[in-house]
Amino acid sequence: MLTITPQLPSLKGALSFGQPFSLGETEFFASTSVGISVYPLDAEGSRSLLRNSDAAMYRSKKAGPGRFVLAPMSPEGGDNKLSFVAKLREAVAQERWELHYQPIVDLVRGDVVGLEALIRWRDSEQGLIPPSQFIPIAEEMGYIGTIGDWVIDDLLKKTQGWRANGLDYIVSFNLSPRQLWLPDLADRLLSRVDAAGVDPSSLLIEITESTAMADPDRTQAILLGLREAGLRIAIDDFGTGYSSLSRLKDLAVDVLKIDRSFVRDVPHDRNARTMVKGIVQLAHSLGMAPLAEGIETEDQWRFLLDSDCLLGQGYYFQRPAPADEIGDLWRRGAFVMSESPQAQG
Repeated sequence: MLTITPQLPSLKGALSFGQPFSLGETEFFASTSVGISVYPLDAEGSRSLLRNSDAAMYRSKKAGPGRFVLAPMSPEGGDNKLSFVAKLREAVAQERWELHYQPIVDLVRGDVVGLEALIRWRDSEQGLIPPSQFIPIAEEMGYIGTIGDWVIDDLLKKTQGWRANGLDYIVSFNLSPRQLWLPDLADRLLSRVDAAGVDPSSLLIEITESTAMADPDRTQAILLGLREAGLRIAIDDFGTGYSSLSRLKDLAVDVLKIDRSFVRDVPHDRNARTMVKGIVQLAHSLGMAPLAEGIETEDQWRFLLDSDCLLGQGYYFQRPAPADEIGDLWRRGAFVMSESPQAQG
């Protein structure tokens, strides 16, 4: 963000980030996102100027790299975004998070074999806020490592408790791109797993297809290290990115998750059915387990089973639920075909 006097013409010459720079023999390019608050047009106090430029900066990031946005903002977005950012800072400081868990089901037997941990933000005014609304901003603000550590510590604590009561589930959780690239990721993660006394093979780390392919060589090394330590790896949202099959075959991956957009359309879209069958066959050929997301109907379940997809999750079985409801899920037993979704809760 940038706070300046009204002499805007000088800004054009001052910001020169279009030229590459070199480190050793490698050439790099940098881009900027600038939020501008002008004194005294936008505010007369330094605190107000900084708040306005902070809000403008987030608008410039949303517009794309290399942009700048002038404050004041329109009533739509600017003030609301600023308030949201302030609330997020407070949420990070006070750890206002909850983990909800969605079962992963063996589609042949109907047994629950795993749980996916999904973070929620418990806000006093808005209630539960889904991760799609705050994780991107948390990444921009540099909070994702702190939030990620909380997620891991909390799910490890829950995993300990479940195992003590005979619930032997694999627990999966998502790593964002910035978490994956943290230089001490493996040490931070494995030290927590060791301290909790949890078997690493009971944890499944999920990264998106686009994250895996952003820097495949680096990803391959990171995933291999985590897998050698006993952790399991899944590629999430497969089919929505731009995978190189030659790269995919070299990644240390155990599970290939089929994106819900394909599963949603299989009852009425021949192309979607072809895509799902192709991904299932690809996963099996690479020694990975295919897992379908977003199952909402019995017809989808039957199609996936007929296509040799052995794992799945979705609202047909159960929506994500708080940790204290997992015991009820275990006592419930297996899901069966032809059972009403309403009866399943």
